[in-house]
Amino acid sequence: MIGSSKRPRRAHAIRWTCRWLVLAGAVALAWPWRSDSTTSVILPATSPFIAMAGAISTRTTGVLLLLSLPVFLLALRFPRSFCRYGCPVGLLQDCGQRLRPKARKQGSGWPAVGRWLLLLTLGGALLGWPLFLWLDPLALFNGFLNAWRQPLSLATLLTGLGLPLVLLFDLLLPALWCRRLCPLGATQDLLAWPRRALRRRQVRAHPAPTPWPIGNRGRRRFLEGLLLAGGAVAARAVQAKRPPLLRPPGSLDEGRFAGVCVRCGNCAQVCPSDIIQPDLGASGFAGFLSPRLRFDADYCREDCHRCGEVCPSGAITRLSADGKRHWVIGRAVVDYDRCLLVQGRECTACIQRCPYQAIAMRSVDGGFSNEPAVIADRCNGCGACEAVCPTAPTRAITIRPQSWESLSRTGVADREG
Repeated sequence: MIGSSKRPRRAHAIRWTCRWLVLAGAVALAWPWRSDSTTSVILPATSPFIAMAGAISTRTTGVLLLLSLPVFLLALRFPRSFCRYGCPVGLLQDCGQRLRPKARKQGSGWPAVGRWLLLLTLGGALLGWPLFLWLDPLALFNGFLNAWRQPLSLATLLTGLGLPLVLLFDLLLPALWCRRLCPLGATQDLLAWPRRALRRRQVRAHPAPTPWPIGNRGRRRFLEGLLLAGGAVAARAVQAKRPPLLRPPGSLDEGRFAGVCVRCGNCAQVCPSDIIQPDLGASGFAGFLSPRLRFDADYCREDCHRCGEVCPSGAITRLSADGKRHWVIGRAVVDYDRCLLVQGRECTACIQRCPYQAIAMRSVDGGFSNEPAVIADRCNGCGACEAVCPTAPTRAITIRPQSWESLSRTGVADREG
């Protein structure tokens, strides 16, 4: 009896030790003041939910997919093992529940919303827009840590609200998130389904005196199929055309980018120029808090391609150094009504600063005046010209998304008017 009573205590101690070690490792990997590190990609990349939906959406696989294999394989044999032994969000929820030790845990009377979210997301992923991928708890955890990177701003802090909201929700309705809402938990349930189905078949072959309730599984499968189809239809609706934004180099097309992005904040954390900022509504609700580029003070450096190295979902593809230099973010466009050089004042800041020699001096009015001209097939929209332009508050030269069609296709931008 003494030996048997020690076993649950030992298992409990092992479980909590594993969870605290994973939490410490997750914080160390995504430490917000380590801007030179690319290790922040590891934690969200271990999520099978992100790995599956990301691979389906982008139709690609990569090395990062291997990081999800341990959780994937464990879920096949031990249902929700990551929830019990590894999830840092679950650990924080359990710690928070100690503030309300007498609160009754929820879940038994609630529908399995997490399964619906999973099926809608996978259905949307078939058309390139995984609807609820941003609800992955590991992405929410990373987003919270990355929100505290320097310099702090309201926009960056907004990206970290997901985790506190989940913890507050769990404090009000204990265990409901983990049991019924979490899409990562539902993904583990899906992976454990073959083993459970085999067990049910064995039970039917050798029925016990009190067999499990089978229920109407045909109706359930039909409803699950409807959810997959509904996710695909909703994805098509969400992909409606919206104003294009400047996205990090290697980004998917605008029709898929905001859906595949999990808002983890990794790309903004590792950007040495601090030009990756959260979108606060320019691309609509569907693109809220997705990363966009702003060249107010700096530009996209020609030797940097870190953002693609830390994206766990494939929203930003990994580029080589040479591939990054040839990736077109946008095109520079000159507003000649604001340009100081056109006004006869001494200014060649954009011409001198361009690292790709994509801006040339052009003589106009019979050689009596000069103006800058953008060489379109050299410009990749790095933003160096916009960052150094001295005109204020509106710059005379700005970077526009590729679909902005006021650029000449002859090699040099034409002057309007």
